[in-house]
Amino acid sequence: MIKTISISDLLNKPTEKVEFVVDRFEEMEEPENIEFPHNHNFYEILWITNGSSKHTIDFKNYEIEADTLFFISPGQLHLFEEWQDINGYCIAFTEDFFLHIFQNKNILFELSYLDNMYENPFIKIKQQDKSKLKAIVDLLLNEKAHETIQALIYVFLKQIQTLFSEKGNSQNSKHQIVIFKQFKNLVDENFTKSLALTEYANQLNVTLHNLNSIVKSVCNKTTSEIINERTILEAKRLLQFSDDNISEISYKLGFEDSSYFARYFKKHTSSSPLDFRKNIF
Repeated sequence: MIKTISISDLLNKPTEKVEFVVDRFEEMEEPENIEFPHNHNFYEILWITNGSSKHTIDFKNYEIEADTLFFISPGQLHLFEEWQDINGYCIAFTEDFFLHIFQNKNILFELSYLDNMYENPFIKIKQQDKSKLKAIVDLLLNEKAHETIQALIYVFLKQIQTLFSEKGNSQNSKHQIVIFKQFKNLVDENFTKSLALTEYANQLNVTLHNLNSIVKSVCNKTTSEIINERTILEAKRLLQFSDDNISEISYKLGFEDSSYFARYFKKHTSSSPLDFRKNIF
């Protein structure tokens, strides 16, 4: 099964409750017992200032070089393949910790680069932007008051959003981004239930036409494609990390017929479920 790790696990302090951390890589111990793919129950931002590292997120591989910000959101399947010989910063926080001082609970949803599997989870930092970000990180490293840390994390996140906007990565309004991420959350909760697309729209208080337009604008995909991709992602996770047979997996994913599930999986991956499982091992 896939292990969900906390910030406490990241810091090798499993018996403590830790809601945030800001630290330099070179001063952190390598995490124990999380060398296998896992997911987080927190947000993590890695700022690589020197060296490079390799990551896998939801079966996609990334090699991150110096002067790069890398984002990992809760629930994503993650493997940090390289830990040694890198310098930089780790900023990690739970949603509850971050939202504690804010009335607007959608504030994280308004940031296009978090909770978004349809954008690359990293951005290169230009030389002129480093000093702005480092000034905030330096304050975070020395701050003790939680409310000040929460406010500084918000400033840091907004500064990153500015970098994405300047790069042209985010042309959508806050409203569109929030609706898209709310839709994505609903899909996470309901993709095994065969809900009609109109039901998703009704729960979001938008018309189906508007929902389709927003999803297309944000990620250039259809609403049906989002649901199919989430189903395939879960199928891959179960095939790799569970001992369930194909019939059991198809049932968990809401398919009554395992033969239909096998055809569905092959249509979207060009591989049968059995071949996918064999190729992993």
